Amino acid sequence: MQPELIFEPVINMLWLSLAVFAFGTVLRLKAIVIDKKNTEDDFKIPTFENGSELIQNSQRNLTNLFEFPIFFYTVCIMIYVTGTVDEYFMLLATWFFWLRVLHSIVHIFYNKIIPGVALPVRTLFWLPSTIILAWMAYRACSLMI
Repeated sequence: MQPELIFEPVINMLWLSLAVFAFGTVLRLKAIVIDKKNTEDDFKIPTFENGSELIQNSQRNLTNLFEFPIFFYTVCIMIYVTGTVDEYFMLLATWFFWLRVLHSIVHIFYNKIIPGVALPVRTLFWLPSTIILAWMAYRACSLMI
């Protein structure tokens, strides 16, 4: 197995982050230039309290892509440096990436609560991705010892 293949899901995560950033930027520019939103108050601070729900969701998702995925990048670098990349790590990393894609789509376009459970729908994708990441980290550390 080529250990550098572990960077494919890493690069894909970076592309996902850039795509969400570009999408949010386009939405903000549309709101400022076309919809003539008040740029002084509405878009000065990146909370976008007066921006559309889509703008707010895309910004929150972008922020989210700089939280747990940072650990993903770290684990992938760890297993590459220690030479422990294998097919199983590749599978886990690929699943992590695709679950994060689904999480981003749901977070941005369908940010609703599951009735009766009081959890966001995006949790159905966030939780498994976080479990995969925890398993990757545990496995990486146990292989290094």
